[in-house]
Amino acid sequence: MTVPAARDTPSWPAPNWDAALYAANTEHHRRHDGDVLQGVAVGHRDRVLDLGCGVGDFTARLAELAPGGQILGVDANPDMIAIARQRNSAAHARFEVCRAQDLDTVAGPGGYDMVVSVAMLHWVEAADHPRVLAQVRQALRRGGVFRAHFGGHGQIAAVRRLLDEESRRHGGSPSGWYFPTPEQYAPLLAAAGLRPDPTGWVRLVQQRRQLPDATAFLGWLRSQILVGYDAVVPPDRLLAFRQAAEGRGLAELRGPDGRFDQDYIRLDALTFAD
Repeated sequence: MTVPAARDTPSWPAPNWDAALYAANTEHHRRHDGDVLQGVAVGHRDRVLDLGCGVGDFTARLAELAPGGQILGVDANPDMIAIARQRNSAAHARFEVCRAQDLDTVAGPGGYDMVVSVAMLHWVEAADHPRVLAQVRQALRRGGVFRAHFGGHGQIAAVRRLLDEESRRHGGSPSGWYFPTPEQYAPLLAAAGLRPDPTGWVRLVQQRRQLPDATAFLGWLRSQILVGYDAVVPPDRLLAFRQAAEGRGLAELRGPDGRFDQDYIRLDALTFAD
């Protein structure tokens, strides 16, 4: 399989993550780890790659499910990988700094039974997805599983409308997130040799993520949402944008029950390597 060439400069620069802040605000993801494992059976000796592993919380779950296997977590952010290494001591799990677009630099051809990617692929610009998916296929053995779970069409619509408005008001533009429909994404998967047959799917699923109070809301917003605007708001306006966004979010997104729960729409895919 020929993997498309990498771009020299992505059009949407890498977000400026605060890894420690992110690590303290991932519980809402962990409540849905079981959804990601739906339809897959991780074998005792499986070789599993966690693409966009962040601080390694889900990778640790994979390591528990395959105690006799080999687990590789990769993420583009060095600080995330540093925390993942600190948190995970399993001898059969390792972590490497690597962009999704460069997966072939750390994963040999056909070396994995499964590639899993949770809450990451919407951070990859749309034009780079064919390359990423081709490298996922290259990393999998024939018949191997690709399980993807990331932002889909309609994701966090209420907060995005507010943040896009504030971004424009501060001289910026909408975020560069890629939230596709199944009709848009299934052909990209198929072109890379990743298909839902015979027992998989490519679909949207809706979730209600629990943010019970202002503290939880601001932790979520600061750790993994506002960072999506770092590259599209002028640097000298970024602080004012963040302050305005937080103020409006607290004022406008609080529910009648005092909660700040958010609607998540996930592009949920279970496919198999041709």
